Parts: sequence; structure tokens; C-alpha cells
Amino acid sequence: MPIEKEKFRKVSSNLEDEIASFLKARKGKAFTAEEIMGSTSFHVDFDLPVTSEISTFVAANFVAVLHDLVSKGQITRKVVNNRMYFIAAE
Repeated sequence: MPIEKEKFRKVSSNLEDEIASFLKARKGKAFTAEEIMGSTSFHVDFDLPVTSEISTFVAANFVAVLHDLVSKGQITRKVVNNRMYFIAAE
């Protein structure tokens, strides 16, 4: 359902807050997007072909939120052993 432009601008992302809180609470460790997603309220379902197609799009949106947090300087991203990891910014 569409929302008004003003509401869009005023609302903060609970998911961004949840991700940042998760990483800040574990400052000494870096996590993959899958690990972070698994410990948040953001879930996907790859069990059925129909839900798998939708979940692929949803997972891509989750990764986009991670990259937004990197752009804002709240978290840092680094590729280690061909896997992308995220950690709370210092």
C-alpha cells in the first residue's frame, strides 16, 4: 500500500536500527549479510519456487540496506576470502 511523501521522509528504518544494534553489540566480530539477516526480524523463505523468487528480491533489499548503512558510516564492509563481511564502524 502506498504511503504519503511526508510519512516516507519522517519514518526511520527499524531494520537499519536493528542491524546497527546487532553489530554494535558484537563490536569485536564481522558478519556476512546472511548471518546478520538470520539474527534480525527480517526473514526470507527459499523452500518453495514461488517464495524463493520473492525471497531473492527481498534478500537483495536487505543487502541494499546494509550498503546504505555503509554509506552513512555506521558500519564498514570488507571482502575476506571472497565473502563480504560487515562490522560496526569504530
